[in-house]
This record gives sequence, structure tokens and C-alpha cells, in this order.
Amino acid sequence: MPEQVGWGEGTTYPDEDALIAHLATLVDGSSPEILQGIGDDAAVLAPDLVWTVDPQVDGVHFRRDFSSPYDVGWKALAVNLSDLAAMGALPIGALVSLILGEGDAADAEPIYAGLGACARTYGCPVVGGDVARGPGLSVSISVIGRAATPPPGRVGAQPGDVIAVTGTLGESAAGLAVLRDPALRDLPGAIESIERHRRPHPRLVEGQALAPFVHAMMDVSDGIATDLRRLARRSGVQLHVDLDALPMHDDTPPIARALGLAPGVLAATGGEDYELVMALSADDVERCGVTLTVIGHVAAGPASVRFIGEGANDALRGWDHLA
Repeated sequence: MPEQVGWGEGTTYPDEDALIAHLATLVDGSSPEILQGIGDDAAVLAPDLVWTVDPQVDGVHFRRDFSSPYDVGWKALAVNLSDLAAMGALPIGALVSLILGEGDAADAEPIYAGLGACARTYGCPVVGGDVARGPGLSVSISVIGRAATPPPGRVGAQPGDVIAVTGTLGESAAGLAVLRDPALRDLPGAIESIERHRRPHPRLVEGQALAPFVHAMMDVSDGIATDLRRLARRSGVQLHVDLDALPMHDDTPPIARALGLAPGVLAATGGEDYELVMALSADDVERCGVTLTVIGHVAAGPASVRFIGEGANDALRGWDHLA
């Protein structure tokens, strides 16, 4: 019985998704008020509320020598708002849990300054929360929003759909690489890439505009090489993606080459882009009113992702907390 299992004696899991799938069996997520539960970017509560939570943990999601407290506060809220964007929702408000490690009390003010700036930029009031002491610094935020149309989620991609993405991919990963290797700072766009990594901008407006048109949608947090596998699995389809078609800022490929990577591989595996990736009909790419780049298509077949293009390898993966 689980209550008899001691610390460190539980089951281990091969990856984050396997762990989440098992944990979902241990709790009851069903209710007449819950329209979508575990498995999407956010839960959907009847009739139109969208609810999400995401942490930022020191040494995992950020490093103090790479990001300022202000950056951490901004990013902590922005990544949650990106989950709302994936569901076509706009924010109503946020709750913040701030855990301060030894000597971290002086960082609370600049963290909240960054968080507040992001909140004002995207119209998300911070309505409460909690502060506690712990072994290390972390900021966990829960955001609730409202969707104007039924949230798309990750289920619904259909054979014949195209796969499309907003914005550009790989710039955040390029920025992180520059932070890790100062020798890359002389490359064009290095500083701009760092800013993209530190302060992402959630696609809230685009998400709301896209929601009526897409068959499935999610945000790109762990890299499309991982995130699209989740979409394929939830929709029960095979996705075909061209790495050479991935949209990138002009300055990203030189940084990828300096790392010894094909640009499309960096763009697919780097993560923390916080763009939106979706499946929709080819006709709706133009009709939706949002600038999109088509990167592949949906086919019938085993739930999987097949890559073509420079550096293509069907084993490509993005971020995984348990890998």
C-alpha cells in the first residue's frame, strides 16, 4: 500500500510524462465542473475558466548568475500565462507562492517588481499568495483565466491537418548557450537571445485569435521535439516535421553552428520558446489572422513524431525533468 512506502522506496519512472500519467491514477480529477483535467496545458472548469500552475526553481529553471531577481519574477508569471495562451484564454488573476532560502529575503522585492511588470503588461492582477522559508528559492504561480471559445487542448489533431507555429524557435536556447559560454557573446544577436531566454513573452492575443480555428494547440515550453510527442500521443496521430522549415531569428543559426548543431536541431530541442504550436486545416492558416509558419503535417499512424531535414533523428528530445 502507498501509505506503507518509505522515503526513496517508491517506483521510479523513465520520464516526466510517465510519472504524471501514473500520478493521475492516484487522484480523482473527475467532476461535473471539470471539462478538461490532467493532460493539457491547463485544466478547464465549466463553463469557461482555465486554470494552471507552474514553478520556477533555483538551479532548475534559472541560475542566479544568469538571471536577475527581476528576470525570475517576470518569467515565473510569463510561463503560466503561456499555458493560458495555449488554451485560448486571457488571465483573470494569479496567486503566488514564494519560498525563500537562507539569505533570500532581500530578493523578494526585485522578484515581485519583475512579476508585477509582467502582470501589468499582460493584464493579470496578482490577487494573493504565500511566503515561506525553505531550503532554496522558488516561485510557484497559479493563474486562472477565461476562454472566449471552447479551449482547444492537445486532443483533436486530424490526418490532413498541417502543423504550424507562431513566432520563432531556438532563440531562448541560443541565449542560454551564450550565458553558459561567454565566448559566444561576440556572435551577432547574442545579447538579444539572452533577453529572449530571460524574459519570454506569452502569446495571449494570438492564442485567443487561434482558438476558434485550431484542432489542437499547446505552448512550446520543453522544445517541439518533446512537446509535439505529447500532442501526437493525446491526439493518436503521427506528426511529420521538417527541421529545415522551423522559423528562426537570423542570429540563431550561427549560434547553433558554433555549438556544433544543425540549426533545426537546436530549434526543436532547446525549449523555453513559449510560442504556440498547433494542428489546423491548411485553409485556416491564412484565415485565422495570425502569422504562422507551417512546419509539417498530420498523418494517420502510430502516435509519434517523424523528422526530416538537416540533423533529423526520430529520437530527438527536448527538456525532461526526469531525464
